[in-house]
Amino acid sequence: MKNFLYRHGLVLFLVVMIGRGLIGMFAVKGIQSINPALTIEKDLGWLIMLIYATCVILVVKWVKIYKEIGLTKPSSLKDWYVWLPTLIIPITLAFYLGFNSTLGHIPLLLIAATGVAVNEEILFRGILLRTILPFGKAFAVIVPSLLFGISHLGNIFVGGDLTYGLFQFGWTFFAGMALTAMVLANKSLLPAIAFHFVLDAIEYGATGAYGVHSTEYSIQWLSIFLLLNLVFFLYSLYLLKTSKTNQHQIKFASTSTR
Repeated sequence: MKNFLYRHGLVLFLVVMIGRGLIGMFAVKGIQSINPALTIEKDLGWLIMLIYATCVILVVKWVKIYKEIGLTKPSSLKDWYVWLPTLIIPITLAFYLGFNSTLGHIPLLLIAATGVAVNEEILFRGILLRTILPFGKAFAVIVPSLLFGISHLGNIFVGGDLTYGLFQFGWTFFAGMALTAMVLANKSLLPAIAFHFVLDAIEYGATGAYGVHSTEYSIQWLSIFLLLNLVFFLYSLYLLKTSKTNQHQIKFASTSTR
């Protein structure tokens, strides 16, 4: 089974995607059977994200692809500080939304932000990217990011606002392409995980929610955030084109043989 999943990356992606979802769903249903008042949006989001992150980490360790997908340190400090301009996105988010969480809620929000960053980066910019990269860099940047954006549409069905959910699809698509370019430029997932954590931690602290927002936000603000993520993508694409890894063939270990 391990060798099969190693060689068939798309199957591995689907197994992890579906498996972690089922485990999270059963965990939530079990808790809600004891206390029906608890909801994913307000109470249990952090637990789901923790379960998801634990699942993906255990799987990549078991299949032994953690180095192949970039769970290693970048080669230099430059691979970190070139991304500092992108922090304008979480800074803008904090400026607009402020801070609306209680101190007692902060640890759970940080757990959720960590879980989301680890889970989504390993799943989409790790396992799936490893599988699709042999089909070409452009294809590898677009397809996982499109699926990444589509996956966020599910928030609409668990209490999220429809307009927010549609805009969220747009900016997660652009952000997904930007983060993919970041991973390809650095040959490491760690800067992408770090950026993702900072962005989500600020969002969660500002809203007090675990990424599912039932509150309506202005179209102007949603549009600004969408444009910021478009700029993030263009900046990441520029860095990818000028990076050393672009001057050589980027190789993730072959998925065809062990």
